[in-house]
Amino acid sequence: MTTAIIALLLFGCASETVFILLEHKKRMLSALLFKALASLMFVLGGMFAFSLATRLSFARLVLVGLMLGAIGDVCLNLRFLITDGAKRSFMFGIASFLLGHVAYVLALVSCAPAALLYALPAAAVVSFFLIRFVLARIEVEGSIKTFGIVYLCVVFLMASVALAMFLLEPQNTGRAIFALGGILFAASDVLLVLGQFGRRTYRGFRALNLSLYYIGQVCICLTIALMR
Repeated sequence: MTTAIIALLLFGCASETVFILLEHKKRMLSALLFKALASLMFVLGGMFAFSLATRLSFARLVLVGLMLGAIGDVCLNLRFLITDGAKRSFMFGIASFLLGHVAYVLALVSCAPAALLYALPAAAVVSFFLIRFVLARIEVEGSIKTFGIVYLCVVFLMASVALAMFLLEPQNTGRAIFALGGILFAASDVLLVLGQFGRRTYRGFRALNLSLYYIGQVCICLTIALMR
């Protein structure tokens, strides 16, 4: 079973790499297909890992988060193919990711409720400074700006809860890997916003954003089997 999980995730990493290359070449339909395939791999990996789970409530919520992330992946990239509904597709994708992060927070809190108490003030401070940093460097208004702020707050909360839970029990492998995944996910989203709406174009941001995101999802997927 462990071999199957690793094989699925490695195949997913390979598919994500092909997706990044295809998107760079502006072959958007092919890129979308490989993106969907890469996302399917971490969902299937999570399903296989579920059979090894010892914390079933945590595992179910993480699996829901992975599925919502896969939906978000498809919607965010579908916007490049449906120009008339690009904004709706983008917003629906971000909403799916937002719900996925809520599922991750609930999963973490189910393991260590005390982590939320430590994470809330930390997340508030991080959100204040990082969102201020991001807003000074992007050009976006209206509903997308408002929704984006809410989204980033939830992402930073998820990462803060994951880090707090790890610090409460640093010898726990599952907690360490989720903390890493949460931080990578948050970093990828900051890069996504700067790359999508930034006043300046930063070469390599897109590839870095996508790479950090996928590694983060792989880490979170593995915690289904590793969390104790």
